[in-house]
Amino acid sequence: MGWHSLGRLMTQPSFIPLLRSKLPVRAFTLVEIMVVVVIIGLLAALGLPTLRRVTLRSKASAVQNDLRTFSTAFITYNLQNAKWPADAAPGEIPPEMAAALTNNFTLKTPIGGYYKWNYDVSADGITAKAAIVIEGDASSPLSDDADLRLMIDQQMDDGVLDTGNLQVGSTNSLVYIIEK
Repeated sequence: MGWHSLGRLMTQPSFIPLLRSKLPVRAFTLVEIMVVVVIIGLLAALGLPTLRRVTLRSKASAVQNDLRTFSTAFITYNLQNAKWPADAAPGEIPPEMAAALTNNFTLKTPIGGYYKWNYDVSADGITAKAAIVIEGDASSPLSDDADLRLMIDQQMDDGVLDTGNLQVGSTNSLVYIIEK
């Protein structure tokens, strides 16, 4: 039998099923795929609470770092000049502090909203002589996550948002009191 005859034999309909039946078929069944999908889903569900805690801790640490850095700059200014800088709008550095504060003061905070310097006026309903307020606006609302706020307070203060140096203001802003 020559090559020509073999080629004709392989193209005949009776020979094709014979080729297919001898080849092993390897594939996953629908049940096996579903089991894998369920296992991956369960693992993802178990990891979500940990991911949330890590995310909250990261944001709380970033806010804590910012507030401590900014308050140190304001306190240094007060010690050197025997007065506090004038009030400023949210996201605006007081002119006297331009050299002492980083641009982070003008950016959105890690929890939304903007930093605001308050001097000798009510800090969102809280009496304070000098305070840094984190307040939101329409373009950058402040996070209302109670766990996040509590974590920030626990890292910086007494763990109670109604007392101490870190409090919640009347419009739900965070007020970090430097001097009462």
